[in-house]
Amino acid sequence: MLNIPLPRSKSIVIRCLIVHYLRTGELLPVFENDPNDIKIVYNALKIISENANVTRNSKNNNSQLCEIDVQDCGAAYRFLMALLAATPGNWLLTGTKRLLERPILPLVNFLKAHGANIQKTDLGWRIEGKELQIDNCEIDISETSQFMSAVMMVKAESRKQKAESRNTLNPYFLKATLVAESRKGKKSPSNFEGVDGEAGRGSLYHNPYIKTTDTILQTENLSDSSFLKLSDWSAAVFWIANTLLIPNAHYFLKDLHFDRLQGDAAIVPFFLKCGLSFTEKKNGIEVKHINNVEIFPQIIDVSQMPDITMILAVLAVCYPFELTLFGLKNLNLKESNRLDILVNELSKFTKVKKESENSITIYKRKKPLPQQFHFDSYNDHRFVMAWSLFNNYGELNIENSDCVKKSYPNFLG
Repeated sequence: MLNIPLPRSKSIVIRCLIVHYLRTGELLPVFENDPNDIKIVYNALKIISENANVTRNSKNNNSQLCEIDVQDCGAAYRFLMALLAATPGNWLLTGTKRLLERPILPLVNFLKAHGANIQKTDLGWRIEGKELQIDNCEIDISETSQFMSAVMMVKAESRKQKAESRNTLNPYFLKATLVAESRKGKKSPSNFEGVDGEAGRGSLYHNPYIKTTDTILQTENLSDSSFLKLSDWSAAVFWIANTLLIPNAHYFLKDLHFDRLQGDAAIVPFFLKCGLSFTEKKNGIEVKHINNVEIFPQIIDVSQMPDITMILAVLAVCYPFELTLFGLKNLNLKESNRLDILVNELSKFTKVKKESENSITIYKRKKPLPQQFHFDSYNDHRFVMAWSLFNNYGELNIENSDCVKKSYPNFLG
């Protein structure tokens, strides 16, 4: 059995960093082997804290413009947009050209409707921070649920509103919360049968990312929380897919758990029926290839687990089997035009049909794979992991593969 160290969940840690800062003005520790996105948020909060202290101690409100560069981190872009809007000071929120083209307007419009002073500039967003009165969380999350998470964190932790209920959310979220509460004390859902140990399905809720934010907000002492130790399921899915491609493969995924906070765990039932076994232990999950099976055509909704889309698509080409993926309407809004790139690159190996802007079908490969593979990473960490599955079949070269450090610094060894 090969022990696989995984990065901490950047989705969870970033939320914990921000909520803890809003509550205490202090920073949770960040480690050398953490994903770059976590470090970006940590460094931004450190600058914000230092500048906010200067502003508070100033006799006037004419503080100098403070630049917050979040590089290519989408979570930092959205979460800090809300945080800066509610933090006294003059801020410039900026990042890479690609980041500044990614969805943000629904959040900006929501914040402006609640008193925020935000202006678009050639360099990013000029923000004059001040205390906001946010009385609801009604916001369009069709492009990303991070909009709502950003508002939830600022609303729940604003000084004037700490006494209010933290569940003053829209009906969409209240319904999701009620589903979660109704399962307390119940056995794991039926589609998780076959998983040994105490396991739960990662996507019990209609939107697991919103539930993650709410769970963190309901946790009082984040500095001592077990959340901060959880490994990242998006990174783990690479190794799970790799297990499926290698007969008798046997991995131990350290500090990975069926934690109910990460929606990507919802893919486990698929791998169970493909011949893998999962055993949850105190310090991680053991995954083993136990049966070689023919995988019949599959249809998978990835709308709540978009980060593993590319790995599933490449897995279908490698294994091979026919796979239809839907829930892809926002895939081209990520770090790269992921949907278009998938269609173009995988068409080199098999027939790929773009059914709509929301779905693709990858037909079962009939011709053999080449012995050499060359890919561009498109400066997208998810593609580095996905293309790496081809390493099982020949010599692999990925240009600009270092971008994988965004989420998995030790992936390349």
